[in-house]
Amino acid sequence: MGDGQLPGRLLLLPVPLSGGQIDQLSGVVLEQFRQTRYFLAERPKTARQVLKAIDHPLPQSQLEVREISADEPEEDLQWMRPLLAEGHDIGIMSEAGLPCIADPGHLLVLGAHRRGIRVLSYPGPNSMLMALMASGLNGQRFCFHGYLPRKKDELQKKLHDLGKLCLHQPVSQIWMETPYRNLSMMSAATANLPGQLTLSVSVQLGTPLQQSLTRTVKQWKEIPFDFIADVPAIFVLGNTERSD
Repeated sequence: MGDGQLPGRLLLLPVPLSGGQIDQLSGVVLEQFRQTRYFLAERPKTARQVLKAIDHPLPQSQLEVREISADEPEEDLQWMRPLLAEGHDIGIMSEAGLPCIADPGHLLVLGAHRRGIRVLSYPGPNSMLMALMASGLNGQRFCFHGYLPRKKDELQKKLHDLGKLCLHQPVSQIWMETPYRNLSMMSAATANLPGQLTLSVSVQLGTPLQQSLTRTVKQWKEIPFDFIADVPAIFVLGNTERSD
Protein backbone atom coordinates (compact mmCIF):
# COMPACT_ATOMS: atom_id res chain seq x y z
CA MET A 1 0.00 0.00 0.00
CA GLY A 2 1.34 3.43 -0.93
CA ASP A 3 1.67 6.35 1.45
CA GLY A 4 -0.52 8.60 -0.70
CA GLN A 5 0.54 12.16 -1.34
CA LEU A 6 2.95 12.89 1.47
CA PRO A 7 3.81 16.59 1.64
CA GLY A 8 7.57 16.01 1.72
CA ARG A 9 9.55 15.22 -1.41
CA LEU A 10 12.61 13.17 -2.33
CA LEU A 11 15.16 15.48 -3.99
CA LEU A 12 17.93 14.12 -6.22
CA LEU A 13 20.60 16.78 -5.75
CA PRO A 14 23.83 16.93 -7.79
CA VAL A 15 27.20 17.71 -6.25
CA PRO A 16 30.45 18.80 -7.97
CA LEU A 17 32.57 16.22 -9.75
CA SER A 18 35.75 15.06 -8.05
CA GLY A 19 38.07 18.03 -7.75
CA GLY A 20 35.41 20.42 -8.99
CA GLN A 21 34.11 23.60 -7.44
CA ILE A 22 30.72 24.56 -6.07
CA ASP A 23 30.19 26.87 -9.05
CA GLN A 24 29.39 23.73 -11.07
CA LEU A 25 25.98 23.85 -9.36
CA SER A 26 23.13 26.12 -10.43
CA GLY A 27 21.51 28.70 -8.20
CA VAL A 28 18.34 26.60 -8.11
CA VAL A 29 20.27 23.59 -6.79
CA LEU A 30 22.12 25.66 -4.20
CA GLU A 31 18.87 27.18 -2.96
CA GLN A 32 17.28 23.74 -2.66
CA PHE A 33 20.27 22.48 -0.69
CA ARG A 34 19.98 25.39 1.72
CA GLN A 35 16.28 24.74 2.27
CA THR A 36 16.84 21.05 3.07
CA ARG A 37 17.81 19.68 6.47
CA TYR A 38 17.71 15.90 5.99
CA PHE A 39 19.94 14.00 3.59
CA LEU A 40 20.80 10.48 2.46
CA ALA A 41 24.32 10.30 1.05
CA GLU A 42 26.74 7.82 -0.46
CA ARG A 43 29.36 9.09 2.03
CA PRO A 44 28.11 11.34 4.84
CA LYS A 45 31.57 12.85 5.43
CA THR A 46 31.83 14.08 1.84
CA ALA A 47 28.22 15.24 1.89
CA ARG A 48 28.86 17.37 4.95
CA GLN A 49 31.86 18.94 3.24
CA VAL A 50 29.61 19.96 0.35
CA LEU A 51 26.98 21.35 2.71
CA LYS A 52 29.65 23.40 4.43
CA ALA A 53 31.02 24.65 1.12
CA ILE A 54 27.62 25.90 -0.03
CA ASP A 55 27.18 27.88 3.20
CA HIS A 56 24.17 25.96 4.46
CA PRO A 57 22.36 28.29 6.89
CA LEU A 58 22.00 25.61 9.56
CA PRO A 59 24.95 24.50 11.70
CA GLN A 60 26.27 21.01 11.01
CA SER A 61 24.86 19.81 14.33
CA GLN A 62 21.33 20.52 13.08
CA LEU A 63 21.77 18.73 9.76
CA GLU A 64 21.02 15.01 9.61
CA VAL A 65 23.05 13.12 7.02
CA ARG A 66 22.48 9.38 6.84
CA GLU A 67 24.44 6.90 4.73
CA ILE A 68 22.39 5.26 1.99
CA SER A 69 21.71 1.57 2.61
CA ALA A 70 22.67 0.42 -0.88
CA ASP A 71 21.09 -3.03 -0.62
CA GLU A 72 18.42 -2.41 2.03
CA PRO A 73 16.29 0.52 0.81
CA GLU A 74 13.48 -0.43 3.18
CA GLU A 75 15.52 0.84 6.14
CA ASP A 76 15.90 4.25 4.53
CA LEU A 77 12.26 4.35 3.45
CA GLN A 78 11.14 3.67 7.01
CA TRP A 79 13.41 6.48 8.23
CA MET A 80 12.09 8.84 5.56
CA ARG A 81 8.38 8.31 5.97
CA PRO A 82 7.70 10.25 9.21
CA LEU A 83 9.89 13.11 8.01
CA LEU A 84 8.06 13.29 4.69
CA ALA A 85 4.73 13.09 6.52
CA GLU A 86 5.75 16.17 8.52
CA GLY A 87 6.47 18.03 5.27
CA HIS A 88 10.27 17.78 5.30
CA ASP A 89 12.09 17.30 2.00
CA ILE A 90 14.93 14.76 1.91
CA GLY A 91 17.94 15.19 -0.34
CA ILE A 92 19.87 12.36 -1.99
CA MET A 93 23.58 13.05 -2.57
CA SER A 94 26.22 11.14 -4.49
CA GLU A 95 29.95 11.14 -3.83
CA ALA A 96 30.36 13.13 -7.06
CA GLY A 97 28.04 14.27 -9.82
CA LEU A 98 24.45 13.07 -10.13
CA PRO A 99 22.95 10.69 -7.56
CA CYS A 100 21.79 7.22 -8.62
CA ILE A 101 23.93 7.25 -11.80
CA ALA A 102 26.68 4.63 -11.32
CA ASP A 103 26.10 5.19 -7.60
CA PRO A 104 23.80 3.85 -4.85
CA GLY A 105 20.25 5.10 -4.55
CA HIS A 106 18.19 3.78 -7.45
CA LEU A 107 16.46 1.14 -5.31
CA LEU A 108 15.55 3.85 -2.82
CA VAL A 109 14.06 5.99 -5.59
CA LEU A 110 12.11 3.01 -6.93
CA GLY A 111 10.74 2.34 -3.46
CA ALA A 112 9.73 5.98 -3.16
CA HIS A 113 7.77 5.80 -6.41
CA ARG A 114 5.99 2.66 -5.25
CA ARG A 115 4.91 4.46 -2.09
CA GLY A 116 3.58 7.51 -3.85
CA ILE A 117 6.44 9.75 -2.71
CA ARG A 118 7.09 12.63 -5.09
CA VAL A 119 10.58 12.46 -6.63
CA LEU A 120 12.29 15.54 -8.08
CA SER A 121 15.55 15.49 -10.04
CA TYR A 122 17.85 18.45 -10.59
CA PRO A 123 20.37 19.08 -13.39
CA GLY A 124 24.06 18.95 -12.65
CA PRO A 125 27.45 17.62 -13.75
CA ASN A 126 27.71 14.05 -15.02
CA SER A 127 31.09 12.74 -16.11
CA MET A 128 29.64 10.03 -18.36
CA LEU A 129 27.66 12.48 -20.49
CA MET A 130 30.42 15.09 -20.44
CA ALA A 131 32.90 12.51 -21.77
CA LEU A 132 30.45 11.44 -24.47
CA MET A 133 29.92 15.09 -25.44
CA ALA A 134 33.66 15.61 -25.80
CA SER A 135 34.38 12.34 -27.61
CA GLY A 136 32.95 13.07 -31.05
CA LEU A 137 31.34 9.62 -30.96
CA ASN A 138 27.68 8.64 -31.35
CA GLY A 139 25.58 10.56 -28.83
CA GLN A 140 22.27 9.15 -30.09
CA ARG A 141 22.88 5.56 -29.06
CA PHE A 142 25.17 4.66 -26.18
CA CYS A 143 25.54 2.22 -23.30
CA PHE A 144 27.21 2.80 -19.93
CA HIS A 145 28.87 -0.21 -18.30
CA GLY A 146 30.16 1.29 -15.05
CA TYR A 147 33.36 -0.51 -14.06
CA LEU A 148 34.67 -3.34 -16.22
CA PRO A 149 35.90 -6.60 -14.62
CA ARG A 150 39.20 -6.46 -12.75
CA LYS A 151 40.41 -10.01 -13.38
CA LYS A 152 42.65 -10.11 -16.43
CA ASP A 153 40.85 -12.89 -18.31
CA GLU A 154 37.40 -11.45 -17.60
CA LEU A 155 38.53 -7.98 -18.65
CA GLN A 156 39.98 -9.31 -21.90
CA LYS A 157 36.70 -11.07 -22.68
CA LYS A 158 34.67 -7.96 -21.89
CA LEU A 159 36.85 -5.78 -24.10
CA HIS A 160 36.59 -8.31 -26.93
CA ASP A 161 32.80 -8.28 -26.54
CA LEU A 162 32.67 -4.47 -26.58
CA GLY A 163 34.87 -4.42 -29.65
CA LYS A 164 32.55 -6.81 -31.49
CA LEU A 165 29.54 -4.71 -30.53
CA CYS A 166 31.14 -1.57 -31.91
CA LEU A 167 32.07 -3.30 -35.16
CA HIS A 168 28.46 -4.31 -35.81
CA GLN A 169 26.35 -1.64 -34.09
CA PRO A 170 26.62 2.18 -34.05
CA VAL A 171 26.43 2.31 -30.25
CA SER A 172 29.02 4.14 -28.16
CA GLN A 173 30.28 2.00 -25.27
CA ILE A 174 31.20 3.93 -22.10
CA TRP A 175 32.95 2.81 -18.93
CA MET A 176 34.93 4.17 -16.00
CA GLU A 177 37.90 3.01 -13.96
CA THR A 178 39.48 3.57 -10.57
CA PRO A 179 42.21 6.22 -11.08
CA TYR A 180 45.14 4.06 -10.02
CA ARG A 181 44.10 1.40 -12.57
CA ASN A 182 43.78 3.74 -15.54
CA LEU A 183 47.13 2.86 -17.10
CA SER A 184 46.54 -0.88 -16.86
CA MET A 185 43.04 -0.39 -18.31
CA MET A 186 44.46 1.56 -21.24
CA SER A 187 47.09 -1.09 -21.86
CA ALA A 188 44.42 -3.79 -21.85
CA ALA A 189 42.18 -1.75 -24.15
CA THR A 190 44.88 -1.16 -26.75
CA ALA A 191 45.87 -4.83 -26.63
CA ASN A 192 42.37 -6.29 -26.95
CA LEU A 193 40.29 -3.86 -29.04
CA PRO A 194 40.27 -3.78 -32.86
CA GLY A 195 42.72 -1.17 -34.11
CA GLN A 196 40.23 0.58 -36.40
CA LEU A 197 37.83 1.44 -33.57
CA THR A 198 37.94 4.87 -31.97
CA LEU A 199 38.65 5.28 -28.26
CA SER A 200 38.17 8.56 -26.42
CA VAL A 201 39.50 9.20 -22.92
CA SER A 202 38.39 12.14 -20.78
CA VAL A 203 40.10 12.99 -17.50
CA GLN A 204 39.53 15.40 -14.62
CA LEU A 205 36.19 16.52 -16.01
CA GLY A 206 34.67 19.55 -14.34
CA THR A 207 38.06 20.96 -13.36
CA PRO A 208 40.39 23.48 -15.05
CA LEU A 209 42.69 20.54 -15.86
CA GLN A 210 40.12 18.55 -17.82
CA GLN A 211 41.31 16.95 -21.03
CA SER A 212 39.68 14.78 -23.70
CA LEU A 213 41.60 12.95 -26.40
CA THR A 214 40.04 10.86 -29.19
CA ARG A 215 42.17 8.55 -31.33
CA THR A 216 41.87 5.18 -33.03
CA VAL A 217 43.01 2.22 -30.97
CA LYS A 218 45.89 1.79 -33.42
CA GLN A 219 46.97 5.40 -32.86
CA TRP A 220 46.79 5.02 -29.07
CA LYS A 221 49.42 2.29 -29.35
CA GLU A 222 51.86 4.82 -30.78
CA ILE A 223 51.46 7.72 -28.34
CA PRO A 224 52.01 8.12 -24.58
CA PHE A 225 48.92 8.13 -22.40
CA ASP A 226 50.48 8.87 -19.03
CA PHE A 227 48.18 11.90 -18.70
CA ILE A 228 45.46 9.52 -17.52
CA ALA A 229 47.49 8.16 -14.58
CA ASP A 230 45.86 8.40 -11.16
CA VAL A 231 43.07 10.83 -12.13
CA PRO A 232 39.31 10.32 -12.65
CA ALA A 233 38.77 9.07 -16.21
CA ILE A 234 35.94 8.02 -18.51
CA PHE A 235 36.47 5.81 -21.59
CA VAL A 236 34.24 5.98 -24.69
CA LEU A 237 34.56 3.44 -27.51
CA GLY A 238 32.92 3.75 -30.92
CA ASN A 239 33.12 2.99 -34.61
CA THR A 240 33.47 6.14 -36.71
CA GLU A 241 33.31 4.05 -39.90
CA ARG A 242 29.62 3.34 -39.29
CA SER A 243 27.06 6.06 -39.99
CA ASP A 244 23.81 4.05 -39.63
